Amino acid sequence: MKKTLIVSYTPRFGSRTKQLLDCFLQEAQGKTEITHVDLVEETPDLLLQENLNVMLKRNFTNEVLSGEETAVLAKNDEMLQQYKAADFIVLVHSMHNFSLPAPVKAWFDAVLQPNQTFNLTEKGYEGLCEGTKAAVLMTTGGDFNLDVVKDMNFATGLTTTCFGITGIPSQHISAYGMNMYLDRIDEILTESKKEVVELVNEWYN
Repeated sequence: MKKTLIVSYTPRFGSRTKQLLDCFLQEAQGKTEITHVDLVEETPDLLLQENLNVMLKRNFTNEVLSGEETAVLAKNDEMLQQYKAADFIVLVHSMHNFSLPAPVKAWFDAVLQPNQTFNLTEKGYEGLCEGTKAAVLMTTGGDFNLDVVKDMNFATGLTTTCFGITGIPSQHISAYGMNMYLDRIDEILTESKKEVVELVNEWYN
């Protein structure tokens, strides 16, 4: 059975983003082996002085790490292995201040490791995870279909780029305008859930 990695960040009580996650889980049940990483409960380690330099030592200069150094990278390396083992990846989050919530960015920092998920060559990035597919389920307060704010959606471009450098194409299902169109929230979510169902049928049927 194909493996699906779900990475979600839905900390808000009554989260509308979680409705998209729940829709995916319901539709995909029994069709794939699911590993679910909840970034509210399993926050990646930030790349600070100690672990950043250990990672660079291993991945850039190919030095052998001590047991203590290996332990420093343990949490992020587990997320790295989950990423590399997946046939499908579903990232679920809301937009925070025009971009990604900090734990989601930290997750990308954990899994985007040179010589692990990508190589940097004279011709640019070479992805090492080809064959995997990804989808991003996102909600936003504003409507980023509007021309006046379309260029302020940095989240979609960032997730596309991060998946892309590892060789993974990504699809995006976005429920825009959760705070703008209070009288249309159910309608917007229903349309996005239809897209989620179509995605599941495309991937697993």
